[in-house]
Formats: sequence, structure tokens, C-alpha cells
Amino acid sequence: MEKGDIVTVVTISGEYVGVLESFEDATVVLNKPRMVVQTEKGMGFAHGVAVTGEENPESVTFLNVVYVIPTNEGVKKAHTEATTGIQLVK
Repeated sequence: MEKGDIVTVVTISGEYVGVLESFEDATVVLNKPRMVVQTEKGMGFAHGVAVTGEENPESVTFLNVVYVIPTNEGVKKAHTEATTGIQLVK
């Protein structure tokens, strides 16, 4: 994984998707972060990373993450559409 990749960060509080800024010593910085949420309509993104936090923060620093993995292609596309408003073709 490299800076600029869209990645999934799993923490004890939940799962997050964003653009990797840095990853070292169990600290991850994501740009355009979004919390993954499950609803009766399926999976989606919250408008940020915390229920009471700032909406659509530019970046967030995660401490002591459980793991970081590359995000699957469908979620990458959904993240790009959610954070840019650009609709990608299939």
C-alpha cells in the first residue's frame, strides 16, 4: 500500500475507508475518511468518522489500529463517488 491508495482501516470502534496519507508505528492518517455503516438498505458511508464529530473532515489520524488492508474495487468506486460527487462509469 502506498500514499494515495484508497484503503480500509479496521479499529476496535469500526471500519473506515479513505485515502492513505501515512502509515507507521500503528498510526494511520487518512484523507477523505468515511466511516462504514450498515443499514436496512445495505452498506454505506457516514458523513465523517464519528457520530458527533465534524462532518466530512479532510483527514483523521487513527492510533493503534487493528489492521489496514487494500479496499475492494466496488468500495473504492463508491468512496470516490461519495467524496467527489463524480459518478464513475462501470
